[in-house]
Amino acid sequence: MVTEAREIEAPPIPPSQAPVSIKIIAGILIVAALYLAREFFVPLALAATFHALFRPVVRGLERLKVPTVVGATIVVLGALGLVAAAGWGLSGPANDFVERAPQSLRSAREKLSRLGRPIARITDASKPQGSSQGQAESKSPAPIPVPSGAGGGSIYIRVLGGATALVSETVEIVLLLLLMLAAGDVFLRKLVKVLPSFNDKRTAAELVHNTEGIVARYLLATALINIGQGIAVGLTMWWIGIPDPLIWGLLTFALEFIPYLGGATMVGLLLITGFTSFDSVGHALLAPAIYLVITTIQNNAVSPYVYGGRLKLSPLAVLVFALFWWFLWGVPGVFLSVPIAATMKALGDQIPRLAAVGEFLGE
Repeated sequence: MVTEAREIEAPPIPPSQAPVSIKIIAGILIVAALYLAREFFVPLALAATFHALFRPVVRGLERLKVPTVVGATIVVLGALGLVAAAGWGLSGPANDFVERAPQSLRSAREKLSRLGRPIARITDASKPQGSSQGQAESKSPAPIPVPSGAGGGSIYIRVLGGATALVSETVEIVLLLLLMLAAGDVFLRKLVKVLPSFNDKRTAAELVHNTEGIVARYLLATALINIGQGIAVGLTMWWIGIPDPLIWGLLTFALEFIPYLGGATMVGLLLITGFTSFDSVGHALLAPAIYLVITTIQNNAVSPYVYGGRLKLSPLAVLVFALFWWFLWGVPGVFLSVPIAATMKALGDQIPRLAAVGEFLGE
């Protein structure tokens, strides 16, 4: 019987690929959850990002014997007041810019169509001689008359729905931010309390403070860089005669917080405005060309100096993160891509199990 028992005991099974498969399935499920529940995660992630920015200010008020709840309320109301004052001061130029937008788009489309006529003639000349002009005209469908006002209601409903969703999401972010700031370090103390060992407690506290500092420094440094770039763009647009240079400076400041996508949007808008404002092609291309020069100088000279060694992220990793979070969460995801990448790199630098993530995201 002993012999039979020994024969039944099989040698240890070598590790299979099941754990890897489980990790892959878990990753897919996490990505699906982030995509399907983006209405829940996006306000939470934005509030956490702004919490990292404003928490040092609330902590400074705490040192002055100001209660945490009062300090959080002062900071949030002060930030909202600054945004409201800036919006009120720029409401006039922005309203004029929006009113001229349809006419500017029509003018730009007409000029672009005139520029494309020589190319169309060359294309028509390269066609076989058997194809007549009459046949080409007969193939083109007749324009379908559209009743006046058709689609206006649906456009109004879409705009109203988008504005309502934006307002509700903004209110949700503000409330989450206020509650996070008013809570102070309660969640950190609870996290440290439930961890078993002293090393885990110390590591958790260091990670929270490091990630908070990284995100806050990134947002502050980016804001300073964008202010300088917005001033440079606004002055150059005024110098070459582009209308509303103040609006272009403000758009530069806001859109440069969105990696890659913000710059591409600025180039497209300046290209349309250039074709609207000027007759010659060279003059029309001057505005986006100047913006690209300013952006190139900022990315290669100013940003490395301002960020220093605190944010050593690979440009390829930042691009991949921007595309990935744009697919999941849209424009807010692109805005959050760099803070998320910086946070994951900080985790990878301090947690051995995530060392591969830190190595991939670093330069």
